[in-house]
Amino acid sequence: MHLIYLALTAAILLVNLAALGRLFNLYFADAQLARAAGTLTLLTALFFIEHFIGLGRLSWVWPLGTLISVPLLFKHWKTGGWRSELPLWLPFAYVFAWRFVFPDIDGQSEHLTDLAFISNYLGGTQLPPPDVWLPAYRFDIYYGFLHYATALMGRVLALDAGRAMNFGFCLTIAFSISLAWSVVSHFLTSRWKKSLVTAALLVGGTGVAPLLPVLYGAANSDQTAISQLWANTRFAGLYDQQINTVAGQALFPKIEGAVPRELPLETLSYYIYLGDLHPPLAGFALLLFALALMIRLENKEEPKAKPLAFALGASVPLLLAVNAWNLPLQGLLVLGWCTYRRAGQQACYLKYLIAGAGCALALLYPFINSYAPNALSAGFALVTTEDHTPLHKGLAIWWPVLLLAALALGQGPKNRLAFWSGAGVLLLLALMEFIYIDDPLSGTYNRFNSTLKWWSWLYPAALLLLGSTALNSPRRWQQYLAAVPLIAVCLYALPQAQYWRYHPKTSMGQFAGDGWLKNDTVHRAILNHLRSAEKGIVLEGLDRGSYAPASAFALHSGQMAALGWPDHESLWRNQTPFIQTEANKIRAFYHASLPNADTWLKSQNIRYIVWSRFDQARSPEAFTALSAQLEPHYTWRVLVIENGIEFGVWEQRR
Repeated sequence: MHLIYLALTAAILLVNLAALGRLFNLYFADAQLARAAGTLTLLTALFFIEHFIGLGRLSWVWPLGTLISVPLLFKHWKTGGWRSELPLWLPFAYVFAWRFVFPDIDGQSEHLTDLAFISNYLGGTQLPPPDVWLPAYRFDIYYGFLHYATALMGRVLALDAGRAMNFGFCLTIAFSISLAWSVVSHFLTSRWKKSLVTAALLVGGTGVAPLLPVLYGAANSDQTAISQLWANTRFAGLYDQQINTVAGQALFPKIEGAVPRELPLETLSYYIYLGDLHPPLAGFALLLFALALMIRLENKEEPKAKPLAFALGASVPLLLAVNAWNLPLQGLLVLGWCTYRRAGQQACYLKYLIAGAGCALALLYPFINSYAPNALSAGFALVTTEDHTPLHKGLAIWWPVLLLAALALGQGPKNRLAFWSGAGVLLLLALMEFIYIDDPLSGTYNRFNSTLKWWSWLYPAALLLLGSTALNSPRRWQQYLAAVPLIAVCLYALPQAQYWRYHPKTSMGQFAGDGWLKNDTVHRAILNHLRSAEKGIVLEGLDRGSYAPASAFALHSGQMAALGWPDHESLWRNQTPFIQTEANKIRAFYHASLPNADTWLKSQNIRYIVWSRFDQARSPEAFTALSAQLEPHYTWRVLVIENGIEFGVWEQRR
């Protein structure tokens, strides 16, 4: 039954998006661009409106939208128009399979962070919304456009935060791949060539991918498969220190006394394994949207050039709300395209670019107005000698792009697009090697965020653009040579397949992402109780400052957490001391050692206090003392008794 429900939900979502694309097909060159442009236009407009008035839960929209969509699409699909939806539907189905089999939204990576962001927007209140991780404050400290969009979808389809997150994850990646298909279709007609470039984005890794078995041995267990999935992304500075084969150690010997710098590069395939609906995913989609617009504008007889240019201009400031780290790169990309067009005595539609950028800025102004005062202050800095990428490790990561760039340059200035693309990629890569964002991280993490955001932005753009132009080369040998790096990065599919084979599938089908809690009888009882309880602030124990189960019961039950991950909240709020102070009070409370606990609980308006298996394992002796301490003001709801040990929730007396 649940699978039928998920399939129907996906069908409603995809049909409505297809109809929206049909409406915008009058202004854009193909179905992929029209669908993306229509979705972005609608989202940006509603994002603007909801900064003035919250629209609440919008579950009435999907029946009306579907009734309109079906007749709008019927004639078009009857004549085969449904095929134009396959570039979205097929990657959506692929990513859906991943999330269906591995749906957990837990304390790993940024899962609960993303779930908290979506929960912030799910109520449909006026923006910026209350922060469910810090209830007395507004969520005006992060670029949350992706999470707003995901929550809006959840509000329309009446989804909880977990299901909205997993559907939003599938859709964001599917949008990216559909836009990549738009690009490759401009250059290539052969289905296998288009599929190869697309696969390099969807399942491909970095240049380390084909070396993984050589460096770490066979991925013949769950843990070795996971290690190789991470090693592809975190190779330079972390997993290069964990090479365990003779051949690998000979290729990448450790340098005694050197402090390695962590230089990560995240790919779409890594995100698919990880399951994080984090801002870089939306950054990928916006990047590929811009590339698809530019490539369509290469058609000299394109009758819809002006709306394409308008949308291209709008794509740059949108990054302020999507993933501000990549704003300089997207700006340089558009600037480089304008220079390329001018050099070739072609129009760059400057008026429409500026109009699009201005319109997007106007719609984003309410967001900027609330976010800018709280944004992290960080500037550009020059990379020091010790922070440069080690040459042999840089080559290991980037050799597919470097080879494709060489092939692009080898086509000569006669193929202007290939030549300029190759030169542009090399120029940006060099720029990233000498300039970085000087954020609060230092030492081994000095360039961590810069490469994490910038390298990860450049890599898919280079594979897509350079791979497409090289496979389109008139010289057959260049086509064969271009296929080598594309096939090589696709070997990252091997540890992915091994992960599917070995990793436990204990939560399969539990698309709300709460299976890891519900699979435990104690935690399932607590979660179900909080879901049926009135709204209030939930207190949960804290073990670590981040990457822990803290706040999971609150988020998965639709409640507010007394405090989420304190290290994250502290970073976003400029290391405000009170957050860590409150975190220490929570830790002391769960050890029954907090003075004046009653006064503190009242000041925080705590309505529910969870005692879970996590709390029992941390401090079993504290339960009796807490029960006596809380009895005057809280009622103990015992939900499970296991071997004489009670688990449940304290509820504030009303």
